[in-house]
Amino acid sequence: MTTSSDPRDRCRELREEFWRGVGEPGESRGSLSDADEPSLWPDGVSSYRRVNTAHAGVVTTDGLSNPGATGEPALGLELYVESIELTETDPVVGRWLVAALEECAGAVAGAAATVTDALAEHELLSLEVSGEDAPSDWVSDGRLGVILGIRLPGRSTGYEVDGVRVDALSVTPLRPDELAVITDEGPQGRQRVADALVSSGWYSYADAERPSVL
Repeated sequence: MTTSSDPRDRCRELREEFWRGVGEPGESRGSLSDADEPSLWPDGVSSYRRVNTAHAGVVTTDGLSNPGATGEPALGLELYVESIELTETDPVVGRWLVAALEECAGAVAGAAATVTDALAEHELLSLEVSGEDAPSDWVSDGRLGVILGIRLPGRSTGYEVDGVRVDALSVTPLRPDELAVITDEGPQGRQRVADALVSSGWYSYADAERPSVL
């Protein structure tokens, strides 16, 4: 239950409550890789946190939805990536997933109005990032594709802050042939790839060993 009259505190408390429903959140911290763009965030400062679950690890943005000048969330979403690779203590393991998350955060924060409109029209979004530290077989022409918003059964997709919806969107890396389908077919291709990930049982989970689902 939130008790603060400060909109920023309420955002933080409700975000904490959401992630406690998923697992055990760690402390908030700054960038975990070299791909961060904090100047694009609502406060000009980026923040991330790890969440340990029973079967995997999560790294999530922690403040993309912080209040703007009106006191409402400036961007009604937070992004996260989930993988068994993120349960490892070796900082190199899963680094490519964190880098992808941070690039996505910068891209989304830098195009807030466009992203809001796109989400209103489509449940899923897709992006291309640099593929920093990604395994070579996941990268094509120096780019890594990702899809945002695949749902995991049984998990809430977000929460409300003072009547404003904040979506928790998964970030799922794509194999080059999966990205090619989206590039060629647009929203229909994006949905086809998402459906294939769901039907194969991968859903939004990221894993360097995942085969193509096409």
